[in-house]
Amino acid sequence: MSETTPRNAPCPCGSGKKYKHCHLGKELAVEQRKKSLYFIAVIVLAVAAGVAVTVLQGLSTGAAVAAAILVVGGMVVVFRNPPPPNPGSGDPAGMNFGR
Repeated sequence: MSETTPRNAPCPCGSGKKYKHCHLGKELAVEQRKKSLYFIAVIVLAVAAGVAVTVLQGLSTGAAVAAAILVVGGMVVVFRNPPPPNPGSGDPAGMNFGR
């Protein structure tokens, strides 16, 4: 099951169904669950580090550390697996202003 399997082709899993009725979209659901688990891990890490730094250095430093971990960790989760490029979109670097 891959991105190159046509929607109306038989599903590669061997179920006898069309790909669109069998596995189309299920890979996306698995990726969404993984991304959710990564977000939860980042939140737990940020809270744990924030509490540890708060105990050692004070509330404002602990809050700053937790916020920094949330921002950087969130960016890593969001940008680590970008969506595939749209093959019919043309040149992504070219800007067309209707001319």
